[in-house]
Amino acid sequence: MIQTISLMASALVLMQGAPGAPADQQGAARAPAITEFTQLPLEEATAARCGIAFAAIAQWQAADDPRGAPWPEMEGAGAREYFVQAMAQIMDKHSLGRDDVSRLVQREFQKHLADDGAAIAAMMPGCLLALDAAKF
Repeated sequence: MIQTISLMASALVLMQGAPGAPADQQGAARAPAITEFTQLPLEEATAARCGIAFAAIAQWQAADDPRGAPWPEMEGAGAREYFVQAMAQIMDKHSLGRDDVSRLVQREFQKHLADDGAAIAAMMPGCLLALDAAKF
């Protein structure tokens, strides 16, 4: 689990240079407008949740965890780019900082794993279609 969060954290670091990704406000106390991905429009929430699922599966595959076996290899499929792009678009559109998005990702990741990956398995057919359509 910590390794998967590390994978997502590294993708969030990649977003630092993403076009339009706002920097976190230093020292400013503010409440993010978005506290759950479910508050986003369906398309954005789906992209975010799929990106997180891809990150989890990539980690499972790297660790030879059987939960990753049924799915195509994520490492070369553009899954990381999909995740980065989804998060960068959410940051830009909703004026969220990297810390805000990191908290959202961690919260969603915990939800995804609460059932030992069954939620990820249920959503993967649709997520794979979205990944294929993205053509990264």
